[in-house]
Amino acid sequence: MDQVITPGEYLSFLDARLPGLVVGAHLHGSRVLDDVVPDSDLDIVIELSSPAELPSFEGADVAVVLAGSLEKPVFDVTPLAGEITPVLWQQLRTVGQTVRGARPTCPGTAADVEAYCRDNLVSYWKLDFDRFREVLPTLDPRKVIPRDALLWVGLGPARLWHTIHTGEIIGKSRAGELAAKRWPDLAPPILDLVASRRGGDVQLTVDHGRASLELFDRILADVTT
Repeated sequence: MDQVITPGEYLSFLDARLPGLVVGAHLHGSRVLDDVVPDSDLDIVIELSSPAELPSFEGADVAVVLAGSLEKPVFDVTPLAGEITPVLWQQLRTVGQTVRGARPTCPGTAADVEAYCRDNLVSYWKLDFDRFREVLPTLDPRKVIPRDALLWVGLGPARLWHTIHTGEIIGKSRAGELAAKRWPDLAPPILDLVASRRGGDVQLTVDHGRASLELFDRILADVTT
């Protein structure tokens, strides 16, 4: 989706279909992390006064909870839709932007956030990269890789790495820049990913995937040694 939707557009869409049910709406992700690019989703948490199924809307990445849920620890909340994590709770508590309802407290600790990031690197990202590691030798280094998939795997782990070390939650673009600074030998391909994310005309290939795998291996070693 090339045009980023606004919170007002999305809330008007919901209000027309679920009148009176949407009592809270809170932004997170690229919108509040100064990382909006032309195809960014609207990352939003919706509070409902009673359970209901939200209609789908292209370009909106939504988590849905009952009103009052954001005053509880994340581990005590079962979402009606979408995923909730300690990282989300910290964003809402610190840099999140409330566009409807009261600003949430989202109680949690830095230790919860760090533990989630460390676990996610192993339980989610390592599995993906291990699969890629198996097929990598069979691929032509010059073969073009779909942009969205490569940006996700190339920049996502660096966000967790930064949060583990600093407690700060940042966007994908900034994470890529910091990783390139930390490992300058990987800077050219990683900064290509950042440029592509920001709309640059950069052809991404298997070589960029190889650099993303090497970056992940270094990140994992850095946070586990």
